[in-house]
Amino acid sequence: MMRAFLFGAALFAAATPAVAQDNSNIVGEVVVTGQRASADYLSDEQTVVGLRRTADSAIQPVKFTSDSRDEDMRKQEIHAMLEAAIRRADAAGVELATGDFELAKVTLANYKDLAFARGARPDTSEIGLFVKASLAGSVGGAQGRIDSFIKSVPATGRALIEKRGGITLTIINPDQYREPIVKLVAAEALKTAAAFGPDYGVEVAGLNEQLIWAQASATEVFLYIPYRFSVRPK
Repeated sequence: MMRAFLFGAALFAAATPAVAQDNSNIVGEVVVTGQRASADYLSDEQTVVGLRRTADSAIQPVKFTSDSRDEDMRKQEIHAMLEAAIRRADAAGVELATGDFELAKVTLANYKDLAFARGARPDTSEIGLFVKASLAGSVGGAQGRIDSFIKSVPATGRALIEKRGGITLTIINPDQYREPIVKLVAAEALKTAAAFGPDYGVEVAGLNEQLIWAQASATEVFLYIPYRFSVRPK
């Protein structure tokens, strides 16, 4: 069933009813390169109108790992080093977080619930996490706080912290930007229709789709809805 919406006298938007989808209406903090990331947003057939803003945090993937011969010893060493890291995090201006898509804070109350994984080397156990720093200022400043923190955590037995890849960004509650993006799309559509004269309007589709985001620069993210519009006589 199609629904039509009137924006002023020239804009008509048609959209199918929204369908519940995984990861919709997110209110938490998400990794920009997670499930809904799209590095090809500028290659869409239609020029993208969206919102560009500074990310909320920078995150560095890390792993706590141990290669002690005994498995129970490996787990004890990793837990001891992880506990030490958590106790130092606030003073260092960072936070430990876990999650593939939406992040959750790692605390003294929940760190023992994290699952162990087998390492790349024989007789190795590990736990993968993120070290997160608020992006207040430059990404270099956040990276500096993260690096200093990693170096400050004392080793326990054969346990250590290793970086996994490069730094990336996060954004909190991305769906809060849907309404501003719809307004930007409406303004662009009205402007396009006006170029053809007063007898033309525009029909927009896709505004019910999930929000998409991508890293736009070292400190910024770009958010948009995969809309399409066509100019037609009224």
